[in-house]
Amino acid sequence: MGRKRIMSWLAVPAVVVSTSVMAAAAPAHSSTVTAISCTGWDHVTFSPGLTNTLRSTTVTNDEDLNVIDTFSPTGSCLAVGSAATAGELDVAVVAPASCTQILSLTGTHTIAWNDGQSSTIPYTATIARGNSTTVITLTGTVSSGEFSGDSVVQTYTAANTAFAACSSPDGLPSLDLAITLTIAGL
Repeated sequence: MGRKRIMSWLAVPAVVVSTSVMAAAAPAHSSTVTAISCTGWDHVTFSPGLTNTLRSTTVTNDEDLNVIDTFSPTGSCLAVGSAATAGELDVAVVAPASCTQILSLTGTHTIAWNDGQSSTIPYTATIARGNSTTVITLTGTVSSGEFSGDSVVQTYTAANTAFAACSSPDGLPSLDLAITLTIAGL
């Protein structure tokens, strides 16, 4: 699947990316039921590596939903009313970032599905850092493309031990997050 550029994106626990939500009216909902539920992985790299000091950083995001590759060992997708069985979101942005900064609370990203369609999702993000994991939850409604008008809940989970490298001189070079995604009619 080709790389897709998006308006703005990055929701990882150590990154602040100022993004704006594209306003779009939700189209009228058809009587056809569509939904998809997927699992997968998000591999994010940081150059230079993230430290506890805020600095300009290139953040490269490789999100795979039921796409098996080097950084995505497993995944699944189950769809109703769609031929999609896998999806990807690949993007690189330059933004001020550090391990002590949290994410932006709003943004837009686009998932490219293996049936040739895509879903653009304006989202609001919340973060919960527990004793052992950090969980980012994105919620929104698909504004255009496949599953248009359907609600979205997407979670990213990373072990907190992954952030130990933030104190090293070279910083945190990458982060792997487990993903769950549910898109369903309202």
